[in-house]
Amino acid sequence: MDLVDTYNIMKILLIISIFFATFSICADPKVYFINLEDGDRVESPFLIQFGLSGMGIAPAGTDRKNTGHHHLLIDVNDIDLSKPIPTSSNHIHFGGGQTESLVDLLPGNYSIQLVLGDMTHTPHNPPITSQRINITVID
Repeated sequence: MDLVDTYNIMKILLIISIFFATFSICADPKVYFINLEDGDRVESPFLIQFGLSGMGIAPAGTDRKNTGHHHLLIDVNDIDLSKPIPTSSNHIHFGGGQTESLVDLLPGNYSIQLVLGDMTHTPHNPPITSQRINITVID
């Protein structure tokens, strides 16, 4: 095997690795809570860690394919997934690309869900949402 053969093999391996990297980024994206489960009881403030597989994180305003940023929905039962996610105490944006946050809620029961938004805070099509879970904040 000479230098030209080695170079051609390296080119083929590079093309194959790029193909698989692209495929793995696009395949079945999921967003989820890393450290919380349905029914958890937490003391406020508490840490929420956001998980994402199959895509990458990018800050709001960044136009990069197969990326987005997290939005935390608190007690939101209905949202138009074709429009930008509003900003309120129930729609918390993590436009800096954060993957965790301390959240301070009054004692009580809450439903929470993650939605991945694109550069304009609009959910992807199809939407990438976590399971909605219920937590209880205790004193």
